Amino acid sequence: MSVLIGVILLVLALLLLVVGVLAATRRLPGNSVIGIRVPEVRKSREVWDSSHAMAGPLWIFSGVALVFGALIAFVASGWLWILPVVTVVVAIVGVASGANVGARTATVLDAQNKQQEEGCSSCADGGCGCGGGEAAPAPAVDLDAVRRAASAENRQS
Repeated sequence: MSVLIGVILLVLALLLLVVGVLAATRRLPGNSVIGIRVPEVRKSREVWDSSHAMAGPLWIFSGVALVFGALIAFVASGWLWILPVVTVVVAIVGVASGANVGARTATVLDAQNKQQEEGCSSCADGGCGCGGGEAAPAPAVDLDAVRRAASAENRQS
């Protein structure tokens, strides 16, 4: 029984390691079976590669965790079975975290691509408008009122 569980964990680990390395190196081919499955990922190759590049290292970590779990499973007995179970839980959390990070990356990149297509500028570019409109003018400041308030404060202290 322990050999069977060890082999299953090794096969899963190999799968995760291969997919993780391909994703991290931006070589994971676009497909409908393996990878992040949110609509934003499918919109461009750039978004696919970037989101999977973010998820890849966590998937590699999950594969390594399963390798350790498999090696322990080959010799496990009694309470030692807790360690393979813990490594499987760690691997599941790692895969889920990688998918979450990748999906969030895809969403952000898709939103940026939409802004660029619509001609929107970000506030970092100096304008906060969209559609070619001008940024709102800065509110007028009465410098004399500021000076009077500052001098009144200095007299009180």
